[in-house]
Amino acid sequence: MDPSSDYHFLNQILGRRVKITLVCGIFQGVLQHVDPSKIIVLKKVKNLETGRSVPGVKMFFGHEIVNEEEDVTYTVVNQFQQKFGSAMLHIKKQSVLSVAAEGVNLCRHGKLCWLQVATSSRVYLFDIFLLGSRAFNNGLQMVLEDRKILKVIHDCRWLSDCLSHQYGIVLSNVFDTQVADVLQFSMETGGFLPHCISTLQESLIRHLKMSSKCVSFLDDKQKMVQENPEIWFMRPLPPSLLRVLALETTYLLPLRLLLLDEMMSDLTTMVDAYLNTYREGSGDLLGGTEASCMELPEELRQLMDFQRLRRERAMKDYETNAEGLLVRPQLIYPKEKSVEEGKQKSTRDSLPFERAMLPKALDLGCLKPQQAREDTCLQKQETKYDSKQMRTKYQHSSSTEDAETGDSTTKTSSCFGRQGSKDVKITRKEQTDTPKQTQSSMSLQEKIELLLMGGKEDENVENKMSVSFSSAGN
Repeated sequence: MDPSSDYHFLNQILGRRVKITLVCGIFQGVLQHVDPSKIIVLKKVKNLETGRSVPGVKMFFGHEIVNEEEDVTYTVVNQFQQKFGSAMLHIKKQSVLSVAAEGVNLCRHGKLCWLQVATSSRVYLFDIFLLGSRAFNNGLQMVLEDRKILKVIHDCRWLSDCLSHQYGIVLSNVFDTQVADVLQFSMETGGFLPHCISTLQESLIRHLKMSSKCVSFLDDKQKMVQENPEIWFMRPLPPSLLRVLALETTYLLPLRLLLLDEMMSDLTTMVDAYLNTYREGSGDLLGGTEASCMELPEELRQLMDFQRLRRERAMKDYETNAEGLLVRPQLIYPKEKSVEEGKQKSTRDSLPFERAMLPKALDLGCLKPQQAREDTCLQKQETKYDSKQMRTKYQHSSSTEDAETGDSTTKTSSCFGRQGSKDVKITRKEQTDTPKQTQSSMSLQEKIELLLMGGKEDENVENKMSVSFSSAGN
């Protein structure tokens, strides 16, 4: 169990029903608590092998867990009679959804084969190769052009070109996670721009803190595409590729939430300062005074200090190329069996760094590096206004879209979960002895037990948060 990525993920699915596989049995319950020290607490626990319910709560220790998987559900829509209509009814109710696409040479000159749409509870894989343009005429075009529905896409350029020239569709209201990644980097460095853009795989690792093993499905896809460039024409499509189509669309939703949190960190910090401006000061000057002038308050001027400190730090931490862009260091992937080492990616979703240069459309007047001026005031504030302390934690982000049930779906497994899925499968090392707890972990366990003894929660609330799906074939 990877402590960094799994902790963030499990916090996102609190209240969901999960499945834990142990050497001594398989248990299912509602995830109630997860701790950074890798302690997982379930309530309403049931032994799936014996069918017996376990009273109270049950605690599982994460240091005995070696892997984590979730059942990701998706529906392959390849006919109009049944699946297409129900899919459109669900999609049209959403305010936010993620969109991805796959095809051969995906642009105005290529062929669109698959269009994936994910909501907070479902993933639909539209087989455009079989459905044809009727899929857009019967509802997809209206969704893609609807300005009230936010579409989350990673690098929308290729899909936008294909939809416009081949189907007459103008994408609107798009949140592009690749663009957001560049904007977040610019804010973090005080106005500098990176020398290259990030692939989806890099974004998931950098922002969602996913391990390379958890995003290895993108490497698997790349390998299969390299072996057969026209694999997207294959029918039926191999389950391994259907799994990839579902996963790469699913992760866009939490990626958007995290990027929003990171980009809003400055606003959160300055609002906190605004809240304390008068509240924690003396009230002698407040009573009976005239309305204050509209000059920019000192609490808001500190944003300028933030930017200067970040520029100074960026010039120390990054190298600069000839264009004045900061050279982003290449991510170092841990050595894992599921990821082949030393191979460079060559497709749109896995561009090597020397090819994934920052597009001109994103080169918005990058601040050229200059020799920073010595500022004693800024040096005093560096510790107080450290940008790393201002970043909003990912575990506070949550999706507000509604979760529904009913459509026939197909199940497959991933190593890092999705919020709207039914179960999370967790495997454990072949150890049956309870490990010795340190003084700190015993204290944490006692605190958790005291917390959980407070009372029972409403069962109706738990039932609303749990999402179930019925299984069916394509």
